[in-house]
Amino acid sequence: MFNKIKALKDVRSQAKVIEKALTAVEVTGSSNGVEIKMNGKQEVLSVTVDKDASHDAIERGIKGALEEVNKKLQKEIQEAMKEAGGMPDLSQLGL
Repeated sequence: MFNKIKALKDVRSQAKVIEKALTAVEVTGSSNGVEIKMNGKQEVLSVTVDKDASHDAIERGIKGALEEVNKKLQKEIQEAMKEAGGMPDLSQLGL
């Protein structure tokens, strides 16, 4: 039982390290005059739209920028997870 409690503390500690690493990740995607910046927790940090862009260009730009930022974010998250020690080992908890 004490092993499971220690393992749970280890998992929580590692999860905090990963969360901190993900918050530090920032990526930007842009398309058709729209630029979207997100962090590793998938929080939108900023959205910039070219004031001369048409309504159709903005719609396409939002879609394109989100696709680009998500692709970049997946790569950055994988890298941040590696550097933070990877996913916690839940086998000690019977999971």
